[in-house]
Amino acid sequence: MGQQTILEGGCQCGAVRYRIATQPRWVGHCHCRMCQKAHGAPMVSWVAVPAADVIFVKGALKYYRSSEKTGRGFCPECGTPVACVPDATPGKTAWFDLALATFDDPTTFTPMMHVWCDSAMPWLPINDHLPRFGRGLEAEEPQAGEK
Repeated sequence: MGQQTILEGGCQCGAVRYRIATQPRWVGHCHCRMCQKAHGAPMVSWVAVPAADVIFVKGALKYYRSSEKTGRGFCPECGTPVACVPDATPGKTAWFDLALATFDDPTTFTPMMHVWCDSAMPWLPINDHLPRFGRGLEAEEPQAGEK
């Protein structure tokens, strides 16, 4: 994705639409229990961008606190989970994680890693070359023997 490329996405019913025009910080698959429960899936793929670069062009998300450090945004009409919003750390960039599958063209992005692999479903093998983190991205280095 070039820096000037504008990408759009939204919920399933179309009530919420967003736009970004920035490079993602990271794109990856999250296997944490919060994501599994919020999406009803064994993992969720995210595109992390600076919060200031996410523009909602139609509608607005409804939010709930899924943990002490994170809010989750979903469409108030159809319930599509669209965003995971970690609390901002003072003096650092605030990030906004958008569910990769909510982009109009999710094939634009290539995942870079797996995070929270300690809670991955044992029946879903991770058979790709991507780096794996047992917990969150910033919590540790890739697991031994993995890139």
